[in-house]
Amino acid sequence: MATSLSGRVAVITGAAGGVAETLAGMGATLVVCGPAPGERAAADLALTLDLADPMALNVLATAVEERYGRIDLLVAAATGATKAPFESVMARAERAVVEENFTRVTALIRRLLPLMGGGSSIVVLVPEEARHALDAAMKAAVESLCEALAVELAPRGVDVGAVTEAAAYQLWCSGMPSV
Repeated sequence: MATSLSGRVAVITGAAGGVAETLAGMGATLVVCGPAPGERAAADLALTLDLADPMALNVLATAVEERYGRIDLLVAAATGATKAPFESVMARAERAVVEENFTRVTALIRRLLPLMGGGSSIVVLVPEEARHALDAAMKAAVESLCEALAVELAPRGVDVGAVTEAAAYQLWCSGMPSV
C-alpha cells in the first residue's frame, strides 16, 4: 500500500520514466526541473533550467523556498552514461559524464540541503546496471557519496540513498516514502 505524500514537497530533477506521475499519484506537491515533458505535466511548479549553472541552482532554490518554504523529498538522477568501452571514451566525454552524474548532483544537494529538515529524504537515481568501466565507476561514486551523506546527515534527520528507478518505485509504492 502506497504511503500518502499529501502535503509533502518533492523536488525532482533530471528524472524520467514517470517519477513525477508516481509521486503526484501519492499526493505530493511537485516541483520538477528538467527536460522530460511528462514529468513537467504532473508538476505543480515546472522549471526548465540548466542545473550545471550555479545561478540556475539559485533560481530553483529561491523558487522553492518562496513558494513552499521547504523540501521534503529531493529526487535527482545520476543516470548519464558513456555507453562505450573504456578505451573508446575521449577525455571530454569522460569529464562530461563525471559532471553530469557526480558534480551536478553534489552541487544540487549542497544548494537545496538548507531547505531540508528532519524527516526529509534525498534519493539519487542510479542506473540499473553499468556495462562499461567509466559508467560503473560513476555509479559506485554516487552510491558511495550517498552512503557517506546518509551517515553525515542522519543527526539532522535527513535520509539519503542511491537506488535504481525500479527500487525507488518499490519503496514508494510499498509505503516507504523515503530511502
